[in-house]
Amino acid sequence: MKKGQTKEQNKELRIRGNPISRGIAIGQPFFFSFVEDDVPEFGIPLDEVEGEVTRYKLAIERSKEDVLRLKRQLEAEHIVQGATILDAHQQMMQDPLLTHEVEKQIRATQKNAEYVFQVVIKHFQKQFSAISDPFFRERFKDIQDISRRVMSYLLASVRFTLADIPQDSIIFARDFTPSDVAESSNARAGALVAISGGSTSHAAIVAKAKGIPYVANIDFDQLKLDRDSTVIVDGRTGELIINPTKETLIRYKHLCTQLRSHMVKLEQTGKLKPETYDGYGIRLSANIDMITEADTLHLYGSSGVGLFRSEYLILPKEAFPTEEEQFEVYKGVVEKMQGMPIVIRTFDIGGDKQMNDTKAIRESNPFLGCRAIRFLLKETEIFKAQLRAILRASAYGDVSIMFPMISSLNELLQAKALFQEAREELEKENKRMAASIRVGTMIEVPSAAIISDLLAKECDFLSIGTNDLVQYALAVDRDNHAMSSLYNPAHPSVIRLIRLIVSEANHQGIPVTVCGEVAADPRYTPLLLGLGVHELSVATRYIPIIKNAIRNTSIVEASRLAEQVMRLSTGNEIEALLNNEYKNNVPEDCFFNY
Repeated sequence: MKKGQTKEQNKELRIRGNPISRGIAIGQPFFFSFVEDDVPEFGIPLDEVEGEVTRYKLAIERSKEDVLRLKRQLEAEHIVQGATILDAHQQMMQDPLLTHEVEKQIRATQKNAEYVFQVVIKHFQKQFSAISDPFFRERFKDIQDISRRVMSYLLASVRFTLADIPQDSIIFARDFTPSDVAESSNARAGALVAISGGSTSHAAIVAKAKGIPYVANIDFDQLKLDRDSTVIVDGRTGELIINPTKETLIRYKHLCTQLRSHMVKLEQTGKLKPETYDGYGIRLSANIDMITEADTLHLYGSSGVGLFRSEYLILPKEAFPTEEEQFEVYKGVVEKMQGMPIVIRTFDIGGDKQMNDTKAIRESNPFLGCRAIRFLLKETEIFKAQLRAILRASAYGDVSIMFPMISSLNELLQAKALFQEAREELEKENKRMAASIRVGTMIEVPSAAIISDLLAKECDFLSIGTNDLVQYALAVDRDNHAMSSLYNPAHPSVIRLIRLIVSEANHQGIPVTVCGEVAADPRYTPLLLGLGVHELSVATRYIPIIKNAIRNTSIVEASRLAEQVMRLSTGNEIEALLNNEYKNNVPEDCFFNY
């Protein structure tokens, strides 16, 4: 027991949060926070206004230099996604709302730059807070990251960064920004622990790319530790262990060694084929959100892009892009594929993914409202512009198109009719496009799964969006942390729906892709293969992990596993079986390292 501590304070304490970035770290706590000074408001004499504008411009320029330095640092570390995020930060700092608008308001109000800048940022916050989708709520953190940097120069404050912390620190903060994490190093930042944060945040993306364990949604009120406490962060399970016993500490040190060895082996399988050890091949593709991600998937030996989420190019903006603007984007990403296939999903917007466009609809229950294909069929001009742009981009590579959230055959037929209209219009205009383009639909709701035989007759492929399928099948909000125990992809109803979809697609001779978190979970890989799934599409960083899982699987054993799962009655039984099978295929100490 340490001097001055009570027996209760020295007792091992375990707190569970959400795993954001996998891995294990052991170290001492470091409390990191950015304290925003009270921003004063005062008037500027007319003859000093231009000097105030110049002071603001200088703060922006210095902030740009900081971000450029960090971007180059990440590029040197070969962290392409992180560098791309900071590149977006540089572009944001050139946005008229952060340049001309602030300068205009300084001149118009004759107020100090700090105050005017804060008002503009609060306007951004109001816009983003109106969007219920957690992905876009996380995007506001990018704005906060920029604003903190600019404000630190305006207030002439000393900016403390994660580059300055002691070695092997377990960093505790309310939340983290992308540049916070970018400035950290694995040697100093052992792990990140936050009160809030999501797996889709840019901070999470950078942490994963750097290999820094990250756990969020930890209740800091439960913490009983001082600067000398030993802390273990288990980013595989989301567990935080304070004042571990000698036995716990020895076990986790051994785990760290095992995990490092396991990850080296995974990286070595990156360029190998995604096939089982008895020769059964499967397509392993990437889910991407941004055009720049197309550069990284080639490094991992991807089969192509199984899901390009086109809506992330436009949200949140003031208006929908024109056909020509979309064409240039789609053409760019198709060319980056270097001949590999890409599936472009039409806008999955409306409801929880709102734009500031007047056509966007605000609803009390957005997940069940006018979203995705329902919105597009209502706003046919927007839909046709996107269809035309995708068709034109098909002239530059292997392009397929996919419709989101189809819930009835009628919706699919209407979408295909508009697709045909767009093709005929382009033919009359002598626009270039591919002679044929595959058309598919996402199966995300139970009604679509149940009529998958009807949908399969009208499609060239089906894609199962497991995140929403689980949510709608079990009536559980997947973003509600309090309901997380009920959100179970291993539920028998979900497994049976997947089997039904694959069976009906097989009858029509068309392939089925699975995307979403289930596809990126190596415990489910043998089961999905055994159920007859033809392709898995995962975030780029998971390709080596899932490829390794495929190569350690026998299709014969996978089929046997699927039959066994279908005989089980509860999600807990199925999950226990999948966990046990996974343990047999990886070193025991590396369990859940995905």
